[in-house]
Amino acid sequence: MTLPAPSEFAGADLALALSGSWFGAGLTPEAVTRLAAIAEVRDLVPGDVVVAEGQVAETLGIVLSGRIALRMLVPERGTVTILTVEPGDVVGWSAVVAPYRGTDDAVAIEPVRLLTFSGERLRLLLRADPLLAASLYPRLLQSVGRRLAATRMQLLDLFAREEWVRSETKQW
Repeated sequence: MTLPAPSEFAGADLALALSGSWFGAGLTPEAVTRLAAIAEVRDLVPGDVVVAEGQVAETLGIVLSGRIALRMLVPERGTVTILTVEPGDVVGWSAVVAPYRGTDDAVAIEPVRLLTFSGERLRLLLRADPLLAASLYPRLLQSVGRRLAATRMQLLDLFAREEWVRSETKQW
């Protein structure tokens, strides 16, 4: 499916884009409609920073296309990609969870199209609409849980490789 240019997205297109994502597929139709009413589409080029570690997370985004690297500064290693966010997944969940600060750097690694929600508008909407909050927060927790599981696997793989390298070099 070819997506329209950001300026050509209308409410129905935004709702369709949201409900077609992994994240949006689990939301009620009412939640999709309410969220689409405050959504915008943003196109990124490689190198664009979506969220910076420690900075205020201004927006929650759902990746419609492209990939975003989540990176952290690791002592003695420099900046390390800890996970790559794929289409359908959330970036910037910190925009709706106090203290609203990024937990890592989220950087586009290829052209990306994001469905974005202003953190401030989204928080106000969730406070005003408990049914929407009851629909969105479980999906957000599932997204964070998926990310934690994927990160754990990546870390296990990283440490296993390091242990293998150490054991191989000791044999010589």
